[in-house]
Amino acid sequence: MTPEQKTPTRRGRSPKPAPAPEKCGTCAGSGETTTTVRVGRKRREIGATQTGLCPTCLGAGTA
Repeated sequence: MTPEQKTPTRRGRSPKPAPAPEKCGTCAGSGETTTTVRVGRKRREIGATQTGLCPTCLGAGTA
């Protein structure tokens, strides 16, 4: 009896990871923007800020 030789099989490569999505230019990837608070009829600014969702990416942080 002669032993049969198996042909070597190649291993498949693992898929490359997907490229990271680009960061939003408006919020720098955080998903939030800050605005100054304005009060009164003449819309004067006070020394406070508030945060909100980025209008460009809607809080996702990616463009």
